[in-house]
Amino acid sequence: MVVEPALAADIAVGASLAAAINQSGRLRLAACLLAAGASLAVSRAVFVVDVFEYSPVMGRGAWPGFAELAGLGFLTAWCVRASRRRGAVIALVSLGVAFGGLVGWRQAGPYPNELTVLFSGAWLAVAVAGLYLRMLDHRQAEHALRARQEERIAIARELHDMVAHHVTGIVVQAQAARLVAPDRPQVAVRSLEAIERAGAEALGAMRLMVGTLRDESTPADVAPTATLADLRAIAEPAARGELPVRLALDARAGTLPSEVVASLHRIAREAVTNARRHAIGATAIDVDVVCQNDQVQLLVSNDGNPATRPNGGFGLTGMAERAAALGGRFAAGPLPTGGWRVAAELPVARS
Repeated sequence: MVVEPALAADIAVGASLAAAINQSGRLRLAACLLAAGASLAVSRAVFVVDVFEYSPVMGRGAWPGFAELAGLGFLTAWCVRASRRRGAVIALVSLGVAFGGLVGWRQAGPYPNELTVLFSGAWLAVAVAGLYLRMLDHRQAEHALRARQEERIAIARELHDMVAHHVTGIVVQAQAARLVAPDRPQVAVRSLEAIERAGAEALGAMRLMVGTLRDESTPADVAPTATLADLRAIAEPAARGELPVRLALDARAGTLPSEVVASLHRIAREAVTNARRHAIGATAIDVDVVCQNDQVQLLVSNDGNPATRPNGGFGLTGMAERAAALGGRFAAGPLPTGGWRVAAELPVARS
């Protein structure tokens, strides 16, 4: 009969834990409160009934269940890690109340002080574990945000340089048209057509330069935009000990807009760097650029095994951010036949 309260608490807490899986923060906190309430109810029932056999530690009380204690600790640490500050405090208070019920109501033996110290230590361990995981998640989010912000600043620099290039061309064409218009009107008409094209390209690039790309409080120097020559340079002979790169560049790549070429170069360079650092047993890196109608596809693959790093870098975050800034798609993952592949698909249609 001694084991019945522990079994009842185990079932109640286990059901609450099962209900909390794959739930949002509020429902998860509600499950934590429900589990603590169930444990408290069992403790109160033990105190009221008082018909249990004597044990050396609990006296005429009843031992807590193992699943009850583990479930309460796990749910509380989970809420402390993932919930907002208020939810984390509520979860810790509910665990403290449940442990208080275990000491005050479920035991009637000669060691109440020892049990109080034991459960206080358990409460502190759960709090420290949850707060530590919360700190790690916060640090991880900060690193990812910093990587995205740096990539946005780089995009803003390149777009700024490209727009400045088009505007300079517009000014030169307009000056030439004004000079030759009285004597050679046909030349002036051709200059106006060139001005129209350059203006349309500049407007299309400026539409990409939205406010989310950079923090206006952060200074950013103008950097030159990468070209096809920079993209081809990725496949130059590797230094001693580095994986060689095999580049397959579509013949139509010469017609790509400069902002797309710059993004292709940045993604390919980052993917090649990651492969050289982390691909275990790889023999080569393949970079393929394929133009298809109004989009271009970049594939960077290798035949090695990716290293497992629980706290890895944020190169993939930056590559995904760059593809998204141009309205494209990005994916990275292992290949079915072994190896690793980075795939980016960018639109190339001009506005």
